[in-house]
Amino acid sequence: MSEKVGLGLSTVSEPTFASYFFGVNARTIERLRVGEQIWLCGDRAVGKSHVMHALASEVANSILFHGQLPQEMSTFDNQLVLFDDIDAMCGDERQEYALFAAYEAADFTSTRWIVSSRGSPQETTFRYPDVASRMGQFELLELLPVPESERGALLRFWANDREFEMPQEVTSFLLDRIPRTQASLWETLLQLEQATLLATRPLTIPFVREVLGFDAA
Repeated sequence: MSEKVGLGLSTVSEPTFASYFFGVNARTIERLRVGEQIWLCGDRAVGKSHVMHALASEVANSILFHGQLPQEMSTFDNQLVLFDDIDAMCGDERQEYALFAAYEAADFTSTRWIVSSRGSPQETTFRYPDVASRMGQFELLELLPVPESERGALLRFWANDREFEMPQEVTSFLLDRIPRTQASLWETLLQLEQATLLATRPLTIPFVREVLGFDAA
């Protein structure tokens, strides 16, 4: 899952579903694995890029684009084609034309397309109406943030995936004191992981207080 390098800090391998917390998105992931033309939307930091990479890792004959397309596009004979952060190319004439040309040339009897973006096709500002029209035909799925009630389980899942232990009492302590956004939880986890590895100390409440600068009161 991960390997220790350098000063003992961990590096994470290519994202897969083994390292993804399914939670409320379990049915969405099931559909993504079999759907043919899907537009996946979701707010920042809900894990869209992780999911797109994980989908690509499951299909040997897949291709993944992130944010932009190559200058010269050709038709795809891949079983799965993924466009992550497609809204990053919106308004770019060349990018949208390349996307449109690829769509028109696609053989959807043997190729699946999955696109990710913050908003729905209707909320995405395309330069060309034809591109918006084609994308509007995709099945719309939404990746939801992990509910407040599951944030503790998410934090411990991440810690376990990165091969270090986070006791329940430490989890509860953190959730009472830090912002509960997924981005904030992830950043805090990485900070604590680095501190425990460098100090070779277990994760305890006194140690967390020291690392994060919380008062002892």
